[in-house]
Amino acid sequence: MKFIPWDTKEWQDNPWYSKKIYLNEKELNSPWNLVQQLKVPAWQRAEIHYHKIQTEVFYFFDDTGYWIVNGEEIHPKAWDVLVIQPNDKHTAVNETDRDYIYICFKINYALNDFYLD
Repeated sequence: MKFIPWDTKEWQDNPWYSKKIYLNEKELNSPWNLVQQLKVPAWQRAEIHYHKIQTEVFYFFDDTGYWIVNGEEIHPKAWDVLVIQPNDKHTAVNETDRDYIYICFKINYALNDFYLD
C-alpha cells in the first residue's frame, strides 16, 4: 500500500503549467508509467504538443478549463476522463481566474517523447 498526502509533493514549474509527480516508475514498480497532478494557471494555455509513444489518461475535478484535441474542443466536467493517445495533438486551456488542476496517468512514459506542433 502507498498513501501520498497531496501536500508532501512540490510543484515543479514550467513555462505554461506546473506539475507534482506523485508516483514515478520506481515508486510504482512499473517501468514507463507515471502519476502526476497538473496545474494550468489562470488565463494560461499549454502549447499544442503530442507524444509518439505515450498515452495520457486525464481525470478531472471540475470544469475550470477545456482541451483542444486534434482540432476539436473538449469540455470535461468533474469526474470525466480524457484519454490522449499517441500522435493526438492536444492542449489544455484555462480562460478563468482559477487554476485548472487535474490528474494525469502516463502510460509508456518517456522523458523525450514530447513534440511541439
